[in-house]
Amino acid sequence: MENRILFGIMTLIFNSYGVPCFMAGKVKAGILRIVLGIVSLGVIGLINEIMGIIMGIKILCMTDEEFAEKKETLFMGVPSGR
Repeated sequence: MENRILFGIMTLIFNSYGVPCFMAGKVKAGILRIVLGIVSLGVIGLINEIMGIIMGIKILCMTDEEFAEKKETLFMGVPSGR
């Protein structure tokens, strides 16, 4: 994942659909977000979207060096994918 700006914008908009997970190569976590969003009738999707807004703002405020250091810890959340 090289482009911090694109990743931050996708996290802001499409976190509940797992797009940031797919972009980072974590396919299982992305599929898990989609499935849990459907099974929970959108409750977990809503939580993921709120967390995505927070995480997206943090990513957009980081420098490229900070993003490179912290990109492994950016996927903590619901579901964590680990």
